[in-house]
Amino acid sequence: MGAYWILLMAVVIVQLQAILFRRFALKRLHYSRTFDVSACYEGDRFELVETIENRKPLPVPWLRVESQFRSGIQFKGQLNLDISEGQFNQNHKSFFSLMPWTKIVRKHHVTAARRGIYRLGTVSVTSGDLVGISTVVESLPLEGHLTIYPDPVDVTDMELPVQTWMGDMIVQRWIVPDPFHLSGVREYREGDSLKDIHWKASARSGEIQVHRKEATADSRLMIYLNVEDHEHMWNRATKPETIEYGIRLAAGISIHLLSQGQVVGFGSNATMDEHISLSPFVPPAAGMSQQTAIMEVLAALELSRSVSFHDYMESELRNLEVDYDMLVVTSYMNDKLERVIDRFRQDGHRVQIHLLDESGVRKEASA
Repeated sequence: MGAYWILLMAVVIVQLQAILFRRFALKRLHYSRTFDVSACYEGDRFELVETIENRKPLPVPWLRVESQFRSGIQFKGQLNLDISEGQFNQNHKSFFSLMPWTKIVRKHHVTAARRGIYRLGTVSVTSGDLVGISTVVESLPLEGHLTIYPDPVDVTDMELPVQTWMGDMIVQRWIVPDPFHLSGVREYREGDSLKDIHWKASARSGEIQVHRKEATADSRLMIYLNVEDHEHMWNRATKPETIEYGIRLAAGISIHLLSQGQVVGFGSNATMDEHISLSPFVPPAAGMSQQTAIMEVLAALELSRSVSFHDYMESELRNLEVDYDMLVVTSYMNDKLERVIDRFRQDGHRVQIHLLDESGVRKEASA
């Protein structure tokens, strides 16, 4: 008879503790996670910091925190962390046990393996009683993200088509007509752009007159990246390593020229990360803020196109109101692209083409 009552009491106690932990295990439990940096470059190391605090007199015998990240960041293996990785995503499980009124801070060492935008997203928190009879699950939305910039190609010793862009390899500045510094009008000459015609002066004189531009030591470089890895690409690049090299090349050229005080802009026919309110176009400017702006866009580029590169460049041809130096980074050229590039040149833009092969290395470059 005594054994019966002992068994009955044990069952009652187990059930009561199951009810107790099911009801209160996740109460007054605060969880957060943050990256210790907001942005870094591919290859950099950083920390993901998890903080969990039990603000009640009841212990939490076990707690599992599950989350998912894109497979572009690599976690260093450690205790209390289980990682299962797929081609595109990786699942993380962190395990905790907390006494009453306890706070735990856990730091995970991470390497930035691939450029992109990495969000903290939502975590699933699971806990339960002492013997595993019952569990309780709760989803916690988290704010914050990490931006991983592309690893810039070292272009210091690279022979690019227009070496005058490469700072002190040839010259740091050069003299070009400045469309913002006008000094009267002159007669139209063959090769002048139609957009330079001064219509009122032409009407007064009876002959076509164009704006006279003063010489200045400033130049503006636009880097255009084509994310189509072949001429008939429908949506997404099938040779991502080629386009990734183009992105890294654009990063390297931008950083180098901006460090020399040059004016640089960027444009692409790529789509952008759907959660980022950025356009794949950065107007030309100078300074560190411009470097950050271009790196942010390069980090968020998707390897899929919004429009064909020909249509994109046609749109740019209609919209550009200032003569630019242009570097076109592309995996292919065809007759349609050649024609639109020729029209840029006819309008006064200096255009160079950086043609990539399947490994990303330049095959040829043409003026």
